Amino acid sequence: MDRNATEAKGRHRNDAVANRLLSVMDAVEYRRISTPEDFEDVGALRLRAFNPRDIYESKFESPVIEPLDFDPDTYVFGLYHADQLVSSMRLNLLSADTPPTPAMEYFSETLSPLLAQGMVFVDPSRFAIDPDLAPTVPALPLLTHRLSTMMTLHKGADYCLCLIKLQHEAYYRRVFGATRLAGPIHPDGLFIDVVLLGIPRSNVDYIMSRNPLFHYTETEARLLFDRLEDALPPLCVRPTARYALNAA
Repeated sequence: MDRNATEAKGRHRNDAVANRLLSVMDAVEYRRISTPEDFEDVGALRLRAFNPRDIYESKFESPVIEPLDFDPDTYVFGLYHADQLVSSMRLNLLSADTPPTPAMEYFSETLSPLLAQGMVFVDPSRFAIDPDLAPTVPALPLLTHRLSTMMTLHKGADYCLCLIKLQHEAYYRRVFGATRLAGPIHPDGLFIDVVLLGIPRSNVDYIMSRNPLFHYTETEARLLFDRLEDALPPLCVRPTARYALNAA
């Protein structure tokens, strides 16, 4: 097979994979969690996701709901597939003027000087995937992390932080172009070593070029991140990657 035929075959395979992933998005919705019922569902999802894994020395005995979830500057999202909650992520914008976020708990010595310089970060936490439903939704981790990269661009943050277990570092480097900011450390109460990685805002274009799922429209970003919680009821937002690609 000549080089042109090989390249054409590779493009066809990549296009097929991209179309399959974009088709998954047609059955996906994001919802910013605001009602007590939705928070209870997210807390129960976290419980199912965290307890089977050997991360925390003590198991959770009730739905994992925390005071930070209700902070006015906190964004808690649920990802719904075919009307079922399949994953969730909490997002905070960290600056010198905002309350501390989870990454600050472990790496304040690294982040404090950067905040003093005026840098701004998106800090994702409480990333949870339903272990029973995950096999039914291809690329579920990417669909969930799409929220954090979108917020990084939309809010003009310098970096999206990744507070992760050491064993996952290679994946985040490969997929997101992340670099290590600090660690590893072994925090009290955990069975694992953790590192702090950062995805520069400039890397999001690289991420989008490698995976069509990460494209979005400004309308989607505004609905997710600029909406006034008191002005609108809980709103389900469909991903707009397909529309953004068609418009490019």
